[in-house]
Amino acid sequence: MKRALLTIIFIAGSFFIASAQTEKEDIAIAQSIFGKTKKAVISDNIQISETEQKAFWALYDQYETKSNEINMARLDLIKRYADNYNTLTDESAAKLATDYIDNSAKYFALYKDFFPKFKKVMGGVKAATLIQLEIYMQTAIQANLQSQIPVIGQLQKQQH
Repeated sequence: MKRALLTIIFIAGSFFIASAQTEKEDIAIAQSIFGKTKKAVISDNIQISETEQKAFWALYDQYETKSNEINMARLDLIKRYADNYNTLTDESAAKLATDYIDNSAKYFALYKDFFPKFKKVMGGVKAATLIQLEIYMQTAIQANLQSQIPVIGQLQKQQH
């Protein structure tokens, strides 16, 4: 598991370095690379039998499509925050916060939706391990991202 965590942290850092530009094509490329790397982490940590592989990877691709939609929405939120950082009002800050909370809830709704499907394909232990790995990866990404985003008002305080 220690190896998996180090790999996940590396992936998280690589993802945000690769997606530093917010152009849609660059983000799509980074997600494509990140998705492949996630598959390697999953393969390294979950023994997927030959009989499970076809159904599992087809289901995982569906999961990743929905996950990438949530990720794109999150990146759009970050771009909105960055574009409006110096001009945030109570209303715009509250809207960004509410949108971020809603976006975060979508990740857990995705886990809740896909867990029973993965369980049906590969059993409870493997499905639980997959969700655990997905949450680890998402948490690593969030930690990396949060360390790069200034808290509202932080830049103004530094200028004075």
